[in-house]
Amino acid sequence: MKLCENGLSGHKTTRALLVIGLLASVVTVLGGELPIGWVEYPKVENDPTGLVGMLAGSGELALWQLFCGAFFGGIGIPLQACGFEAMARLVGQGGSRRAAGIIRVGAVATGFWGGIVHVICVALMFLCRMVDASASMQPLWDFTLWLVLPISIVFMPVYYAMCIALFAAVVRQKTCLPRWAALLNPLTATLVLNALPMLLPQSALINALGMANMGLGSVLTFGGALMLLPGCTANEPR
Repeated sequence: MKLCENGLSGHKTTRALLVIGLLASVVTVLGGELPIGWVEYPKVENDPTGLVGMLAGSGELALWQLFCGAFFGGIGIPLQACGFEAMARLVGQGGSRRAAGIIRVGAVATGFWGGIVHVICVALMFLCRMVDASASMQPLWDFTLWLVLPISIVFMPVYYAMCIALFAAVVRQKTCLPRWAALLNPLTATLVLNALPMLLPQSALINALGMANMGLGSVLTFGGALMLLPGCTANEPR
């Protein structure tokens, strides 16, 4: 991720990367994720996963929502790689090269694949507008099976491995961050926001927050690290 460093060094570089990642995350959430989730999903019989209802609801999204999702998500998600590179630097400086390497691979995957996954998912939502789900959903299943699923299978394990490696490194105090900062992790937001539909009635707001779980997780991670970074000079990693 040397393209993101702009010649800076030390904590100045890390801070610059975190700022870029945080701004990109905010753009992703506000412009690329919340708009495409702001819709109510109908209840469908024999739909235990809720996927059919989600596809049916996505067909009600306005064109401006889909445009925002593809445009801002396609730009913001790749730039989040700078924030994850900053986290890899913090972990690497703490002496955990293996964890830093895993996080760096995740950062590269986010930069090159994250935006593609997002845009393809938005394309599926656009297809939902064009397909009469009451007649046949086969085109949607074909698109999901041959496009969405393969690229997600490649990207998501790398993304989750990055998050787990970051969590473990902070818990083991292989960074200058305090141990409790392990909760400043994308998986924290994912778990909390994905649990909301089980605790609260379905609404457009709940669905939008669920759609933005990864982006909000990045905001939590990069924003938290930025606030704690000034204390890293005195709080050396163990």
